[in-house]
Amino acid sequence: MPRVDACRREITELHAFFVDWYGAECDRGEFARMERAIGPGFEMVTPEGDVLDRTAVLEMVRDRYGSAVDATFDIDIRNVEGVTASGECAVVRYEEWQTTGEGETGRVSTATFREAEAPAGVRWRHLHETLRETGAD
Repeated sequence: MPRVDACRREITELHAFFVDWYGAECDRGEFARMERAIGPGFEMVTPEGDVLDRTAVLEMVRDRYGSAVDATFDIDIRNVEGVTASGECAVVRYEEWQTTGEGETGRVSTATFREAEAPAGVRWRHLHETLRETGAD
């Protein structure tokens, strides 16, 4: 069963990758890191309620390479906590705070992870994001 610390590491490392990717601070070949972390059958529910499959998410991120060059962009991950774990899966909730030139936006996300041969030893199976009001506790 995946441990919360492995999930926390994966969440933090993947979001650090996003900052580097969008800022073109890494080579395009490093996209393989994301491909290894997002498992087969992965789905994401966006804050707008759209359901995206693995292919759509990978294409969306791949196409945004360098989109934050010459712009303020950072991500802070907070309050990672295990919700439940059973068998090969763990459900984890965390906050994601993005800072851009337009200010700060937050999300509360719930993710399901499965143990796997992947960068942090776990692979994303499902992600559901909900917008969070700036300054909310």
